[in-house]
Amino acid sequence: MRVPKKGVNQGLVEYAERLSELHAGSSDFSHRKMKGQFFTPPKVSEFMAGMFEINGDSIRLLDPGAGTGILTAAFCERVMDNSDVSELTIDAYENDSNIIPFLRAVLESCRQTLGMKGCHVDYDIIEHDFVLENASRFDHGDSLWKDDGKSSYDFVISNPPYYKLNKNSPQASAMKECVCGQPNIYTFFMALSASMLKQGGELVFITPRSFCSGLYYKKFRRWLLRSVEIKRIHIFESRKEVFDKDEVLQENIILRAKKQKKKKHGRIAITTSVNKHLEKVMKVLVSASSIIDDRNEEAFIRIPSSRADVSILEIIDGWPSTLRDLGLEISTGPVVPFRATRHLLHKFSEDGSSAPLIWMHNMQGMRLDWPGDNGKKPVAVQISVGSRPLLVPNKNYVLLRRFSSKEQKRRLHAAVLFESDLPTELVGLENHVNYIHRPGGTVSVNEACGLAAILNTGIVDKYFRSINGNTQVNATEIRSMPFPGMQEVERIGRIVCEGLTSGKMADLDNTVAEVMGIDESLFSKLNKAKEKHE
Repeated sequence: MRVPKKGVNQGLVEYAERLSELHAGSSDFSHRKMKGQFFTPPKVSEFMAGMFEINGDSIRLLDPGAGTGILTAAFCERVMDNSDVSELTIDAYENDSNIIPFLRAVLESCRQTLGMKGCHVDYDIIEHDFVLENASRFDHGDSLWKDDGKSSYDFVISNPPYYKLNKNSPQASAMKECVCGQPNIYTFFMALSASMLKQGGELVFITPRSFCSGLYYKKFRRWLLRSVEIKRIHIFESRKEVFDKDEVLQENIILRAKKQKKKKHGRIAITTSVNKHLEKVMKVLVSASSIIDDRNEEAFIRIPSSRADVSILEIIDGWPSTLRDLGLEISTGPVVPFRATRHLLHKFSEDGSSAPLIWMHNMQGMRLDWPGDNGKKPVAVQISVGSRPLLVPNKNYVLLRRFSSKEQKRRLHAAVLFESDLPTELVGLENHVNYIHRPGGTVSVNEACGLAAILNTGIVDKYFRSINGNTQVNATEIRSMPFPGMQEVERIGRIVCEGLTSGKMADLDNTVAEVMGIDESLFSKLNKAKEKHE
């Protein structure tokens, strides 16, 4: 395909966007999706380039997943506004041969345009796998790779590919120090880019938020926080709009970090916008200790978006217990329907040959509605030698939905399964349901009601949203969350249980606030914010 030339009055970002659309229109979407290739919108590109503190007369830029070069184009437009820069060297990695002509056209336009402004530009397009090409430069923390000042970079700007890798893939093997479970390619791009920065260098990445929490990214988080200092995080309130042209539905963030040996661990800027147009950006400065939660060695990166969110973090961080401290554990329902098809029944038998099967839709409010309106889903598990490992004793449990959507009013939804609710000794819990239990014992009625009430409050939901950007409610996050002491849990539970029994449900937020001594004005702020978004 013949690549059109840049228009006389066309900006560099505008030109790169034009070529992105041309490439997208002429290429197969499934091919681009397989490569994790999603082009950065112009406004987002300019916003990312605007985060850098550009200084010095000679600088080196790395774009490790260049695409058509829109991020580099945005960076070059920033350089045009900085008369101090006289020399710019660009290394752009792109291994999709179909897009190379577009990238070359954009970089050549950058060279010519900056040249007319008195800035000499050299660029190199590297048509290799970025991870495999540079794995030897990964900083293992033992100084195997030295910063020679020539092959390292002042700035890295990137919208890396996003897709999961087999843990035995060549890339995962090369970056094994960052692998814990099934890896995603974008974290390798981040780790290598940070390794390839000069001391004092900066990186700006737009990626999924998933690396901020969860077991699979634990090793990567710990390495990243040891290697760079986070300076700014930007979040988008809508999950739908950033890459809407490619119908990508995930929560993305923009991360700015700096490589420096002595980390100040001062304040981190958290900015928020509704969508990719960035028309109104809200900002809050938060201490690094509020953002980085290293209790239990999880190294969660939490993202509060308002002063109220920061207050909530401080309140809940002060709670003294975890589930383990309370003698409790959280597990995932063992019934995976497609693997247990031969054991599942569409009719429950009262003769003791079957056990009730609980799904997410059976959780109505704080109570269980079984069999409920289940459509065509099985309602029971046949009891047999083969199905026994799938069943748990019928006891008091706190059930927690494993999946939600960011647009739902609540991310956390807990309900109580009372032993008296079901007429059997065994019960099946479907895999999309987490359950809190006491290993080798029983959760009391008041304990179960208290825990469910706490999990269903607005402040705990807000706390969880600060640490989790996924639609999945992972047991790892709940296991690490602070809870009140058992005495307070039971006090809350007694009040809530009375309401459940009488049919006059207690206000959960007010109940927890009263027992825990929380200023109720905080809940008012949350409710006002909720009404504003609705």
